[in-house]
Amino acid sequence: MTISWSLDPLLYHTLSDIVCERIIGDIEVIQIALLSGLLLSGFYPMMHKMLQKIFRTYRTINPACKQIVVLHHAMEALVLSILTPIFTYSMFRAFFQVHDIDAVLSDVMICEHLSIMIMIMYFFEIAGRYESPRPLVLLHHILACGDAFLASMCASSVMLKTALLLVYFVCFEALTFVGLFMYRVCPKNKYTSKVIFVGMIAFGITRPLQVLMIGGIAYGSWNDESQEKWQIIFQCILTLLLSSLQLFTLKIHYAVWKKVTLMSEKIPEKIDAVSNTKDKEYDEEYQGNG
Repeated sequence: MTISWSLDPLLYHTLSDIVCERIIGDIEVIQIALLSGLLLSGFYPMMHKMLQKIFRTYRTINPACKQIVVLHHAMEALVLSILTPIFTYSMFRAFFQVHDIDAVLSDVMICEHLSIMIMIMYFFEIAGRYESPRPLVLLHHILACGDAFLASMCASSVMLKTALLLVYFVCFEALTFVGLFMYRVCPKNKYTSKVIFVGMIAFGITRPLQVLMIGGIAYGSWNDESQEKWQIIFQCILTLLLSSLQLFTLKIHYAVWKKVTLMSEKIPEKIDAVSNTKDKEYDEEYQGNG
């Protein structure tokens, strides 16, 4: 059997009402949400104990709210790294491969289950930032989780496709969180600045791609009478807002990379100049992207 690939499923194919209802109404959605919450609630304290045993710098991080942020970065790096290949495989099959409705349903369901896991992780991060919340991070997470909720309430093709894509692109932040974790526990390691730089490049390249793909879905769905125009417009505005917030953090990401590079090159006078200028911005405000 020959596998056919095309942009048409992404741009023009509309998920039927049956598929949308199955995706939202399936009992597996509730099961995955409960299982994800249960597993993550156990993994966080396990990760915390493990980091305390392995990294002396982690044990000495003060205040405790900063240690919690590093823990979130470690968990996000681990979870996103594991989910990215699975998510990518299912996304390509769902939105770029021409196949029958049963195959679409199976692939979209997998994407939905993985999205739920990432949203549950967002909930933990929002709750864990109670002591020193960062407005940009909280705004981004609340908008993302709110969009997922809206997609479940208005289960149309355009809402589900765009919402799944927005969550999928979160996976490309895995290297960003690896770099931020390394910045806290081993800033002078020769690989830390390299990981941060690669993460910055991957993050910056995928944001315009995110806007382009969601814009393509909006364009392909605009003349579809079964799709609500307000949903298409809303998802486009939300995508632009989330992408702008994400791209804004690149400025801070660059500052972190510059500081780590100076540390690895052992130029103390420049490090002090950088730290004194924007220490708060580097060390506190940039505590997560997305």
